[in-house]
Amino acid sequence: MLQSMTGYGRGEKESAGLKCLVELRSVNHRFLELALNLPKNLWPLEDRCRQVLKSRLARGRVEMQLNFVTTGGPALNLRLDGAMAGEVHRLLEELKSALDLAEPLRLDHLLHFSELIIASERAAPAPEETWQLLAPALEEALAALQDMRRQEGAALQAEMLTQIDLIDRELGTISAQAAALPELWRQKMLTRLQELLAEPVLDQTRLGQEIALLADRRDISEELTRLASHLAQCRQALQSQEPVGRRLEFLFQEMLREINTIGAKGGDVQISQAVLVVKGHLEKLREQVQNVE
Repeated sequence: MLQSMTGYGRGEKESAGLKCLVELRSVNHRFLELALNLPKNLWPLEDRCRQVLKSRLARGRVEMQLNFVTTGGPALNLRLDGAMAGEVHRLLEELKSALDLAEPLRLDHLLHFSELIIASERAAPAPEETWQLLAPALEEALAALQDMRRQEGAALQAEMLTQIDLIDRELGTISAQAAALPELWRQKMLTRLQELLAEPVLDQTRLGQEIALLADRRDISEELTRLASHLAQCRQALQSQEPVGRRLEFLFQEMLREINTIGAKGGDVQISQAVLVVKGHLEKLREQVQNVE
């Protein structure tokens, strides 16, 4: 099924007082570009994360945000610097005596010295231990991301098939007019030459051959055949289970080239109008395919 390159996924796993939260966000990009935001202590796991994402995604810019939250116990370890506390207490008592203060020394006096309490972060788990929590969270986020990309892809697929059907309809109009083009141009050229040549001074047989040759150059049957083939390939690609964004981009570019050639050759009002309509649908398809994986 067609997949979009736009999506979001979130995965969360918790174990032993530690919660792992993985968020993935993807947007359009010509190739697969991964932007991973991991804490410094988990950099050794970055390559593993990249391998998991590369195995499941083909195109798009994918941003990964990783957060670990402590759920069991405090996030910081606190301890008292006993030696410093004793020294501060001694100095305060000395200051009290020197100033002849009657007020007793209280605990809140000591708490003004924030250095007495030393805070340190809890030891982070080892990368291997962290991976046991990170891997399933990443898989959950990736599954959610792909699910959203498939939903977006289904909508794109339906819209693109509609555009292709509309192009097919216009090509039917062009085909109906195409059969008459060579004779139409032959008659136009013959009439014009008869106006220019008051008397038959040229070899009429040779003149007829040249007119026929020029008229044949207005034949657009080959372009129509190639367009029909491209449309069939587009429909086939839109039903594929593989990433087809680049293939569709190529097909739409080729279709635009063929329809431009038809427009240059045609010279018929109905064909010209149909060509403009087809080009409008192709522009929509070329815009939509930018979001196809």
